[in-house]
Amino acid sequence: MYVSIQTFETWPTPNYINPETRGNSVIFIHSILYTLVVVVVGLRIFTRTRISKCFGADDTFILIAMLPTTAFVAVMLTAQLKYDWNRHAWDVIPAVVTVGGKLVLITQILFSVASACTRLSMLFFTRRILVAGYDKLQKILIFTMVVMGVDCLIFVTIAVFQCRPISAYWTLSFVPQHCINENIHITIHGSLNILFDFCAVLIPIPIVLSLNLPLRQRIIVALLFGIGFVVCLAGIVRTYYMYKATAGYRDVTWDAYPAWLGTAVELYLGIFCASAPPTKPFFARYIPKLLFATRSQNFTFTTSQNTFTPICSLSQGDQEGSVGLEFDHLSRKESEIHKTVEIEVSQSRLDTSRTPDTFSTGSIDKPIC
Repeated sequence: MYVSIQTFETWPTPNYINPETRGNSVIFIHSILYTLVVVVVGLRIFTRTRISKCFGADDTFILIAMLPTTAFVAVMLTAQLKYDWNRHAWDVIPAVVTVGGKLVLITQILFSVASACTRLSMLFFTRRILVAGYDKLQKILIFTMVVMGVDCLIFVTIAVFQCRPISAYWTLSFVPQHCINENIHITIHGSLNILFDFCAVLIPIPIVLSLNLPLRQRIIVALLFGIGFVVCLAGIVRTYYMYKATAGYRDVTWDAYPAWLGTAVELYLGIFCASAPPTKPFFARYIPKLLFATRSQNFTFTTSQNTFTPICSLSQGDQEGSVGLEFDHLSRKESEIHKTVEIEVSQSRLDTSRTPDTFSTGSIDKPIC
């Protein structure tokens, strides 16, 4: 890490005993959002393996994303608590500068891999609900996923080998080193990440708009897309502050602090948005009122001899449903016979846990599991 003599001379006298700090916002936000992510991903995996039983590529990629995400939060908390990432650069104890530089490089790699896998999971989920009629969108999805994967590999490769030797990246030096311009490298990659975030949010919109969803579900979907745009905004904030922090390295730890906040929002809320839709069968079974309004339907079919009035009562999530059939039959002798027949419908014939996830539209004719 190169810091010019001119920059070093502008630093005030260091304060190692009682320095000014940014506080513990990064610690709180990372801890809270990571806990939320673990819960949502856990519900997703439970839903896919125990309820809908359709574990797919999107689930695989979200699990892969959780590995670098878990390592990322561990590194971030360690850096904030032990290596002075919440104070001015001149107040950082010299003994921890080298380790801190290594952690910066590690966080960049972990974040890139985790965010790429999260976007791939979202696009694989979009792809699995597509059927005939979306051939063009299928090609766009495949192309976008390939570009995202290649971009991640290129960034990680450049990040690791941006200095010669590699150790020059985390070694404090007052003379120029053999490194690429990290400021340009970070800015380009951050801009591409913002573009990919928008792609991951915008591509599913035509598909969702074609679904005939109840009002509550439309509201939930709108909220998820709203969170998705918040993720895009967080990516913009993160890229701006990383650009500012790496422009001259005058006060890199202080200037980068908002970038770590933006990183938390972008990564964790991205995983949340990718994992929330697959949990729908879980809530449909155990908390149906969250998704569906309770309602009853009465239908009357009249023939020349009898009147047929079915009275249906189904509760989402029950293992068995019951249907009451009430027949009113008028005989020739004008006597009235009233019969009520209770028919038990087994789970094998009527699976209520899957009913909320089946949409009958012109372009989508399979359940979103």
